Amino acid sequence: MPDIFALNATLFVLGLVIIIVGSNLFLDSAIWFARVSGLSQLVIGATVVSVCTTIPEVVSSATASLKGAADMALGNAIGSVLCNTMLILGVVLLFTVANIHRERFLVKGICLLVALAAAVAVALPWGGNALEALRGGGQVFRIGRVEGLLLLLGMVAYLFVNYLEAKRERAGEAADDEAPAPSAASVRDWLRSILLFLAGGAMLAVGAYFLIEFGQRIARGFGMSEAVISLVFVAFGTSLPEMFTAIGSLRKGAHDISVGNIMGANVLNVFFVTGLAATLSPLEFADSYLVRLDIPFAFAVTVLLFGIGLKRGRIGRGMGVALLVGYAGYLASLFLLGRVGAP
Repeated sequence: MPDIFALNATLFVLGLVIIIVGSNLFLDSAIWFARVSGLSQLVIGATVVSVCTTIPEVVSSATASLKGAADMALGNAIGSVLCNTMLILGVVLLFTVANIHRERFLVKGICLLVALAAAVAVALPWGGNALEALRGGGQVFRIGRVEGLLLLLGMVAYLFVNYLEAKRERAGEAADDEAPAPSAASVRDWLRSILLFLAGGAMLAVGAYFLIEFGQRIARGFGMSEAVISLVFVAFGTSLPEMFTAIGSLRKGAHDISVGNIMGANVLNVFFVTGLAATLSPLEFADSYLVRLDIPFAFAVTVLLFGIGLKRGRIGRGMGVALLVGYAGYLASLFLLGRVGAP
């Protein structure tokens, strides 16, 4: 048993590493293609980079959906929101004070709250008693292909809002909003970028398979629900790029950008990650707490964070401690509710 667990855990971690490396290759080559095509830096930053930075979550949840692991698909998306907001941002705030750009903060906050509310709304069994379902009445929560497409439309709307916000902020700057005329790329550059793109895509596919396959084996071996595996371990691994981005932004003194990037990634985790997973294969959840507890908890944390941030204009160590304590309490609830000992 220990040898089997060690093998499964090793391959699970290997899957995380492969996904992170593959996503970096994929992102770099996607940005190169966008620049060569003549797209402006504004468009690249507001759309291409925003989407590509969530590729680890997207590929992991899509793979889980195709393997019939609905709880892992949604758990990864919502777990990433909680991990980004409470663990990663909480740790970052222990070492710095983030000054808040109120308008940018408000836009991201509203978008995230709408996304979380939409995720609950599309999962509810509206043919029956929705309130009874939220109380634990035994109804099945599911997100079908139509609902998945609606979430993807929400992603498109968010990217458009993101573009308009970036354009408005750039309007007063002296720098030209449009990218310079693209220089002619050599055949060698094209081959290199295409190979990186394909290699990144292949690594994402392999890494996601390892992540989901061996995550399921670990869950079965320890009597742990697949939802918990994805809410905690998969979500943490796929959120590492957001953590590195946040640390890099804070080192440069771009506090509001760091917080904004984390919140923007959360919006895409709900709209893009969940929407694509449900579109590929309808999601029917065995763990009703995903909809009854995890999403509402993420909603409540977001309301608290944005309420305090907008009121004070800054968030610091006190908020960081509160977020980390809240995350520890959330992890404890997984045990208290019997989700870790699920057969």
